[in-house]
Amino acid sequence: MGIRKESIGLFVIGGLVLFGIGMFLIGDRHQLFARHAEYQTEFSNLSGLTPGAKVRVSGLDAGEVLAIAVPDSPAARFRLRFRIDARLRTLVRSDSLVTIGREGVVGGTYLSVRPGSSEAPQAAALATIPSAEPTELSTILTSAAGLLDDLKGTLHGVTSAVSNVNEVVVGVKEGRGTAGMLLRDDALASDIRRTVTATGSSIRAITADLQDGRGTAGMLLRDEAVAGQIREAVAAARAATTELRQATRKADALMTDLGSRQLPQTAAELVEHLRDSAQQIHQITSDISTPDQAGVSAGASVRSSLTNVNVATANLADVTEAAKHNFLVRGFFNKRGYYSLADISPEQYRRDGAFTNRSNRRIWLSGSELFQHGSNGEELSEKGKAVLQAALIQHGESLTQRAIVIEGYAHDGVPADQFRISRSRAMAVQQYVQQRFELDPQHLGVVPMNSAPPKGVERATWDGVCIVVLLAS
Repeated sequence: MGIRKESIGLFVIGGLVLFGIGMFLIGDRHQLFARHAEYQTEFSNLSGLTPGAKVRVSGLDAGEVLAIAVPDSPAARFRLRFRIDARLRTLVRSDSLVTIGREGVVGGTYLSVRPGSSEAPQAAALATIPSAEPTELSTILTSAAGLLDDLKGTLHGVTSAVSNVNEVVVGVKEGRGTAGMLLRDDALASDIRRTVTATGSSIRAITADLQDGRGTAGMLLRDEAVAGQIREAVAAARAATTELRQATRKADALMTDLGSRQLPQTAAELVEHLRDSAQQIHQITSDISTPDQAGVSAGASVRSSLTNVNVATANLADVTEAAKHNFLVRGFFNKRGYYSLADISPEQYRRDGAFTNRSNRRIWLSGSELFQHGSNGEELSEKGKAVLQAALIQHGESLTQRAIVIEGYAHDGVPADQFRISRSRAMAVQQYVQQRFELDPQHLGVVPMNSAPPKGVERATWDGVCIVVLLAS
């Protein structure tokens, strides 16, 4: 009986040892026991990459792909979240490049991270690393096939050109055509040389006559007085032609304008319209001034009606304003957009228990991790957008079911500068959150708080923003 118990104990211990070794090997395979750093990147084409695929930094296995977010439109791209060993995060810089590699021709795909330059800053956690789209093997083969087709066409053209040159050379050698005849016929070549010589002599003689002033052309060339008279006559003729053309255009424009306006007919129609308008105005004035059976004119009735409408509108505005600030129906108007945070000053906000309730969810984010200095002042950085998205996505559906207040804070400057900066920060975060999560703008409010949070919260001062998710009323 004792030997059996010892055997069972040894079997159990051996099984536990083997299980521990297996867990260690699996954990070491997937680097479950190592510290990691997470980053993001985007691709239009994944080329077969799936969650759980390897991540290599400079060819070294460093982590795995954690998740792949599917784009919501054809223009968007797949968003990947991956992690690497924290010991290699010093190699990941802001100018690093992420690509999709393949192990051999038919092997599996993996994510490759190329180290950045030493001059670039180290990439922060959850930062979006630039990527380069993968090149499909089918695209390369298609391009190679097209290149071969182009090369075949070029070779065919070269062959045709060589054949044509050979035919021309053979024809010239055999004396075919003008060039062949000139090359083979000595008598024709002699006639051509004599003709060229005679033509050259004639040209030289004509040139000499022109230089000596003989003939009409020579006189024009040598006599400056005659040339000057000719130039003056040409200039006078050109000026006269220009003036005649301008006068003709003015006459045509005047006749066209008179014909298009139809002045007599237009004047008669204008007088007739004025007469009809005067009669209508006279009739309307007579109708308005004539009293009714009660002795009241139409003008007096219109003035009385307008006065009653103004009084009713003022009364309705007073009643609505009172109802908006009534404690019992404030929630009713708040849900319908009649009562918003734009009507509450920071002092009233600090005193209202609905906003300072400790049960409200508060997300504190510093200004240094959200904003950067741009050309138009302080603006939301890409790192800040990633931090906002990571912080808000944890709340899930509560973002669309609760009212949200964005409190802005600023340390620097006088109170006026703090108010301006804190309001600008809160509005920048409000705009991004509304667009990114498609929230109802009536459920979002901004309050500039300078540098002091409301009393009773976990912080006495702050520089950045605080996103407050209010409890459902």
